[in-house]
Amino acid sequence: MPDIDASAARRAANRAKGEQCPHERVRARAIVAGARVMITHRCHDRRLFLTPCGDPRKGHSFEDTRNFYGYTLARAVLKYGVGFHAGVQMGNHHHINVTDRRGNRPNFKNSVHGNLARGFNARFGRFDSFWSGGGSCDTVTPSGEQTLEDLAYTDCNPVVAGRVKWGRLWPGFTTYNWRFGESRTFVRPTRYYDPGNPDNPLTITLTRTRPDTFPDLSDDELSDKLMERCLEMERETQSRMRRENRRFMGLQKLNKSRWWKRATSPEDRFAMVPAVASSQEGNRVREIQRNADWRRAYAAERDNHRNGAPTRMPYGAYMLPTIYNVAVADEPP
Repeated sequence: MPDIDASAARRAANRAKGEQCPHERVRARAIVAGARVMITHRCHDRRLFLTPCGDPRKGHSFEDTRNFYGYTLARAVLKYGVGFHAGVQMGNHHHINVTDRRGNRPNFKNSVHGNLARGFNARFGRFDSFWSGGGSCDTVTPSGEQTLEDLAYTDCNPVVAGRVKWGRLWPGFTTYNWRFGESRTFVRPTRYYDPGNPDNPLTITLTRTRPDTFPDLSDDELSDKLMERCLEMERETQSRMRRENRRFMGLQKLNKSRWWKRATSPEDRFAMVPAVASSQEGNRVREIQRNADWRRAYAAERDNHRNGAPTRMPYGAYMLPTIYNVAVADEPP
């Protein structure tokens, strides 16, 4: 009962706060060129639509699913000019770490998620929702140390999730063991992508670029630093699994996974989704406050636009300037 009462009290407080706000709730987020973002999206109903095992009854293999994912990702990276830092294709979700160089993150995500959904649905012969509702979770990482931690988490996600003991063993798409500046080539899948479309070349090269952090380190030094953190994370996970008397799934069991199954591990359904990640509390608080100020400015200018008054959206507004050609303020110094 105390938990129910506390939950009711929080809801009442939130409603009261909303009634005091002079504007409607703002769901928009600033799309700023140069932002470092970790993008996470989960499949509908936690189904294993992205499982790298494919469907052996139709001749799909690890290589097929890995190549399709890599080709789709590389195609969007080249088209929208984002800086690609890390990525991993898990069974029921994926992680991508990028720098949004041109402020094109919505189009980049639409390309990746839309083509993955349609392509895998076509392979499975299904037509229903592929991704979980509510969109992807985009976490901005303002600090360098947190960026490195996010890259290590992405590379080691198969280990942290208890699938394989070492990241190098993961059969799906992963940037584990990629050096910064290293490239991989993916071949156009024989299905889904139209060979007559100039946006679908026969081969695409995807390069892992370094984030604009640690300027005193070379690409090789930063790669070594990242690998050191990955090894630490792997050993920490292995120790935790031993303490909990658990075993890694391994490739033999993983190969028995089927796309129509769903994850059975427990999950926290009501946790707050972070919008900002930083190892330094001060940076995180300042970024959250900056986001709150931006939403208030966005709400005020949105009301001006609805009422026909002169409008100048805050820097980082995306939909209204893109679709309705609304003026945008200059980038702050």
